[in-house]
Amino acid sequence: MRAIPREVHPWKTFDMSYLAGFLDGDGSIHFQLVRQKEYRFGFYIRSSMALSQSTSARAGLEYLQRLIGGGYLRDRGTGMSDLVVTSRPLLTELFVRIEPFVVFKKIHVQEALRLLPRIRPRMSPKEFLQVAQQVDDFSSLNYSKTKRITAADVELHLRSKGWLDPVSTSLF
Repeated sequence: MRAIPREVHPWKTFDMSYLAGFLDGDGSIHFQLVRQKEYRFGFYIRSSMALSQSTSARAGLEYLQRLIGGGYLRDRGTGMSDLVVTSRPLLTELFVRIEPFVVFKKIHVQEALRLLPRIRPRMSPKEFLQVAQQVDDFSSLNYSKTKRITAADVELHLRSKGWLDPVSTSLF
């Protein structure tokens, strides 16, 4: 996916406050555990921010895509479109810049800023499981009822591969 050039002007306070308001009203932040056999631990952690709008007003999402310099547009086929950003470095930069202006999703942004740096290459199985548990904690901030894969699934898989210390039930 090629980078989309930013608008000519640099990010300004007005732009970031507008983006924060858009996220508060018609946006969401998600962290998901995704099963993927090809990945080292059989899962990966997807981070995303989605901004939603009527497909008839898609031009506004296209403008925001150029403004932030990334993300992709998708039409849901329901009369709604989304601008979805999954790049962790871009999400981190955006959240740092909009955090002072976010109202309703302030805790989402703050928790995302704590979680994003923990998602990194070459984690140990134990570290990966700890981050997966934080992903579960983050999901409690959202109203979604479709969470399918949890840290318990990750733990079960890691234990089945012998990558975690066995659980002891003995007191001695």
